[in-house]
Amino acid sequence: MSALRLLHLLLLTLALAGYAAYLRAERAQRPAVEAVPPGEIPLLRAAEAEALWKHDGTLFVDVRSDADYAAGHIAGAVSLPEEAFEQRFPALRPRLEHAKAIVVYCKSEDCGKSLWAAIRLRNAGLTQTRIYPAGWYDWKRHDLAHTAAP
Repeated sequence: MSALRLLHLLLLTLALAGYAAYLRAERAQRPAVEAVPPGEIPLLRAAEAEALWKHDGTLFVDVRSDADYAAGHIAGAVSLPEEAFEQRFPALRPRLEHAKAIVVYCKSEDCGKSLWAAIRLRNAGLTQTRIYPAGWYDWKRHDLAHTAAP
């Protein structure tokens, strides 16, 4: 294994560990829409995600695999598997650019795909991006999976 690849893996591991530690430490309820300091991506709880889901102009982005998306997803969400980001992003970009809020989610807090996809979206200039780290499992746990689409 080359030193560069090892360094890349170490940095990835540190980023994911930091992300997980932040999620565990974050306990305060945050408003669904807030001013976002540059470089920060807001993390949403279920109530905040649901509130945004009910607003026109919010687009949910499911970064799980196509099979997981087909098995169930948040109503109205678009599928953008993190593994296929480069191929699918160009076609979705116009729709994402028109969204007032973009909420990226994966399966659960143990899935780092939502973080990486959100970083890529922010780097593409989509600063309205937020992360729903608890994801699909939490949405179902709160019985929001059966809520009618907005």
